[in-house]
Amino acid sequence: MVKITVFSGEDIISSRKAFLEHLDGLKNEDYETVKINGKDATEETLILHSSPNSLFGPKKLLAIDNLLSGKKFKENEKILKMLFSLQCIIVIWENKDFTKADQLKYPDFTFKNFKLPQVLFTFLDSIVPGDTKNNLRLFEETIESIDPSYLFLMLIRQVRLLILASDKNDILKLAPWQKGKLQKQAHFFTLEKLKEIDQKLLRIDFAQKTSQTPFPLEHQLELLLTEI
Repeated sequence: MVKITVFSGEDIISSRKAFLEHLDGLKNEDYETVKINGKDATEETLILHSSPNSLFGPKKLLAIDNLLSGKKFKENEKILKMLFSLQCIIVIWENKDFTKADQLKYPDFTFKNFKLPQVLFTFLDSIVPGDTKNNLRLFEETIESIDPSYLFLMLIRQVRLLILASDKNDILKLAPWQKGKLQKQAHFFTLEKLKEIDQKLLRIDFAQKTSQTPFPLEHQLELLLTEI
């Protein structure tokens, strides 16, 4: 049976890194890698790309992005069944989390699902003004297991959700428990303070992308936390 491995999870940076490292390892075993976008995958293209170029050519490896989530399950059903008739190795990367229930839909697939550590959410939910010591302590614990770039994106997301919660914005479409938790945290801030933090995050982003700062992102985030 064809071996199909799926790299997925809410920690998309770690899952992508593991996916690429897995491909590199197979490349060293003389596999020819063909990369395909899941939305462009059809039975015909998959058969074409999985076929060896010659009798003695290198073995084929199909690396597919977002095959399982690119189309509705029923639309993908024929393709997914056909995969097991191909004479190649198939590795899939998905930029989303697959719960245990989701994985049961694909019993013959091997899932490597990367979860975000709980300390990240503890850090984001615990940020309040004036508690610099605790903010920095949780930041230091979080940065040990989270890529600074991803932590930065999650911090931007948290601040913008807090702005919506503080502004009592009805477009905040979250579960009631999530909305309640954000509204409770937002009470510690003024709306003006949250908008000020958002602007500082934008300036950090611009400085990083344009190489206008000698300081790494991690240090800039530490400085920001001391100013909250």
